[in-house]
Amino acid sequence: MEILRLVSFGIIAVILIITIGKYSDQTAVFAMILRIATVVIFMIFILQYLGNVLGLVQELAHKVQMDNTYLNIILKIIGIAYIAEFGYQLCKDAGEEAIGSKIQFAGKVMIFAISSPVILALVALITELL
Repeated sequence: MEILRLVSFGIIAVILIITIGKYSDQTAVFAMILRIATVVIFMIFILQYLGNVLGLVQELAHKVQMDNTYLNIILKIIGIAYIAEFGYQLCKDAGEEAIGSKIQFAGKVMIFAISSPVILALVALITELL
């Protein structure tokens, strides 16, 4: 039932933001602060569940005796993807989609850079098989 509390909180925050933001420029600033605070609270809530998921992934990797190097790379890639998407959505909500798209692009470049050892190992494995 956590999702009901989360959705209820989000709906209340949206109603407050819409109501407060309509009056003047000063209240619009307060509405933006309320919007950012709401997003931070959502992120804190999500991070609690993300910690549980990461623990489960590490436990599964240990059971199948997966190399920690590859597991760390996978977890970094997932983290970069989530953070880049979060940054993009935050910029988009603030009306700065151009900056948000650059955040997405930077995230993709970082993912490629971090995954390059895996790509090289895969290429080496394929060339050995041929």
